[in-house]
Amino acid sequence: MKLAAILLLVAGQTGPEQPVADCRVPQVPAVARFTKPVRPNVPACIDEARNRHNCRAAVITTYNGQMEKYGRDFDRYVTEMNDYVGALNRYVDEASRYSVCERDAAGIVSGVITG
Repeated sequence: MKLAAILLLVAGQTGPEQPVADCRVPQVPAVARFTKPVRPNVPACIDEARNRHNCRAAVITTYNGQMEKYGRDFDRYVTEMNDYVGALNRYVDEASRYSVCERDAAGIVSGVITG
């Protein structure tokens, strides 16, 4: 009699029902495709290899303005990409916690069921 009671207790057949775990399904981040900004073309009057130019001041001013805008756009692009990668990494972490929660809620001890 004692052996049967112990077996029932070990098997979880006695006592109050255990509450089902509240496993929260992670939300997939929205798909994002960012467009990398295009670097402005170097004016023909600039020799980048020798770090020299024979451009008019207006051409250099325009090119410098384009490069500054490109720098700001590129920084924004990098920030957006890093934020998206962060969201994907958080999703992977949440999905891992969710799978462990569901496994535990199902009462699976080892992760492999054999029968």
